[in-house]
Amino acid sequence: MSVRADSQTLQDIPVFRDCDPIALQILAFAAERQEFQSGEDIIEKGKKARAAFVILNGQAKLRDGTIELGYAEPGSFLGEVAMLGSGTYAISATASGTVETARISHELFVRVAKEYPEFGRGVIRNLGDKLEAHLRELEGVRVMLSKSRNFSDLG
Repeated sequence: MSVRADSQTLQDIPVFRDCDPIALQILAFAAERQEFQSGEDIIEKGKKARAAFVILNGQAKLRDGTIELGYAEPGSFLGEVAMLGSGTYAISATASGTVETARISHELFVRVAKEYPEFGRGVIRNLGDKLEAHLRELEGVRVMLSKSRNFSDLG
């Protein structure tokens, strides 16, 4: 794929929406391309998160332990919090066939964010918005649980 196509793929990811196209082109150009073969883990739950991965081609099976969550397809963004700092991956993603990715390390993200501060602020703002949405969802679940006498009341 070309840098232009890769930067468009990044632009389509919600965390990068409204980001400076030049910063996204630099990120796309500098991101490390990695290829995974069928059965190889792209990310593994509980392992130290060192990078985020954009699926460019192919498909990856998503799991939380033994629970299958679905599939990541081209344009999916895995481990996005790894760009910001340390932690562990929350899920596992395993290649189903050959999968091409763009690997965005924390160091790369920081370098681009230093050069383009508005880019960094935009990504952090978008991640914050996503976190707020998840917290609102969890609050709704908390309210449902607090109002129910037992789990059968939830159905």
